[in-house]
Amino acid sequence: MFIKYLYLSLNIVILSFNSTFINAQVSITYPTSRAVFQRNNSNQSPVYIAGNYTAFTDKVEARAIARPMTPSQGITTTWVTIQNNPSNGYYYGTLNISGGWYDIEVRCWNGTTLLGNSLVQRIGIGEVFLIAGQSNATGDEDLRNQGNYGPMANDDRVSIVNYAIPFPTNYGSVNLPRAEFSHLDSTFRIAPFGVSAWCWGALGDTLTKRLNVPIAFFNAGWSGTGITAWGRTAMDSTATPFNFYTMPRGMPYGNLRAALQFYVAQFGVRAVLWHQGETDNLAETTRNTYGDFLKTVILKSREHSGKTTLAWVVSKVSRFKGFNLTHSRIWQPVIEAQNDVIGMNGNTQANYTSQVFEGPITDGLIGPGIRTSDSVHFVGNGHRILAHVWNQKLNSTFFTNSTPYLPIPPPTLTSDCNGVSSLLISVSNSYSTSQWTDNYGANNNLSNSSSYSASSGALRVKIKDATGNILISPQISVPSNFSGLIPIVNEISGIWHDYTTWKCGRIPTSIDFVTISSGKEVIVSGGLTARFKKLEIRGNLRFFTSSKLQNSPNIEN
Repeated sequence: MFIKYLYLSLNIVILSFNSTFINAQVSITYPTSRAVFQRNNSNQSPVYIAGNYTAFTDKVEARAIARPMTPSQGITTTWVTIQNNPSNGYYYGTLNISGGWYDIEVRCWNGTTLLGNSLVQRIGIGEVFLIAGQSNATGDEDLRNQGNYGPMANDDRVSIVNYAIPFPTNYGSVNLPRAEFSHLDSTFRIAPFGVSAWCWGALGDTLTKRLNVPIAFFNAGWSGTGITAWGRTAMDSTATPFNFYTMPRGMPYGNLRAALQFYVAQFGVRAVLWHQGETDNLAETTRNTYGDFLKTVILKSREHSGKTTLAWVVSKVSRFKGFNLTHSRIWQPVIEAQNDVIGMNGNTQANYTSQVFEGPITDGLIGPGIRTSDSVHFVGNGHRILAHVWNQKLNSTFFTNSTPYLPIPPPTLTSDCNGVSSLLISVSNSYSTSQWTDNYGANNNLSNSSSYSASSGALRVKIKDATGNILISPQISVPSNFSGLIPIVNEISGIWHDYTTWKCGRIPTSIDFVTISSGKEVIVSGGLTARFKKLEIRGNLRFFTSSKLQNSPNIEN
């Protein structure tokens, strides 16, 4: 019996050219439908794309297809390679896209063979706004119960997350779910605490028509809140200020902070839209007190989000009637304080704050059909009038001079086999905390380690960075069959058909990518067949004359 020896140098690869086509399934797990990402001032944003596939893939491509609309919008891209040689059934890459409303398509290849493709519809590159303030910013629960919702958005491109934090919730116990976007209907809530569409559906329609890009809103307002409560909880997350009732710990500012560090971190933002001041009319808040607390809230929002020039648009509002007030009135100290922060009274005023823009003047918007009988809350056509004055202030000067913040990249994952049928998934970077989760909302906790081993299911990791921003990774699925997905490498010199030879504890099959490690030797026993799809020999391969190498060329001494 003769024994043949095969000594091949590093990086020589034996490939199979006669393998059978495998119909692979490719999925897109990130982004999800109707998500809107903030664009930069050059009308561009990176879109991070990730998903899973079920057969050996050496290239993943993606493209953005502008959805047909009149007038036309968006710019369809060519196919772009977003990752070469992905591993273990998971891919992750980036595609730069211009402002618009898109379908994103992904396809995967093995050489020149197309294995499969997938499509996610309605992905937006446009403008993201975070709303804050009191009831004329967020809507009101009592008004909602009376049917005072505000109009829905008619344009398909206006998106929100239809979710509200349960009341009461202390800051620190807020556990926001993974964002699933919806079109803005009139009765939908706007995460994390918006009560209804209010004026924002109408404003979204106006902005999409004017800018020809999608719009997304988040809403961190709180009905009935005064500036003192906002300022004190911005400075102290354990504070419980009194506003008609004792506020939950750390609220209302905790809503804003949670939205900044969760939703805004993931999708980016253009500006905070602030409508608040009515309660401070009742409290007769002084000019300096209001201005100092508003400046504090703005500066803390920048500190807590890590966005040092985060733009704010401050509306000038104070009209109130109620309790000891028999007539609706305005309160000039609040208006002057808002002017001070904006810079309308000069940038040497103590409470002036940079990157704060003038919002709408709303106190003069009164009359039947505009406000409710208390002359405070908008109703009927008043919602559209309020949207109109907001649109006037979100003008070209504002967009030119404000600094948008793009989405922070979601965490990247790496994986490797952990036994025959288990996958060890790890977070690529170091974060202050990691939380592994397997439920749809990504708000349960399986483990707080930097890696997690699983033999089935779909997993994500939720991380917190040094600033406090919370990001959720795309979903990674543990394959039901590891063959062909996880490269097989020998850990020791040994016999090909002995499972202990191989790192994954699994003998290679005809659809596996096999590597023989440098400095090590693998022997194919006589009469047996070594099967593989792709073979890289960095060490030595030894086999008998009666041995066979399936899916390889004939090899001689």
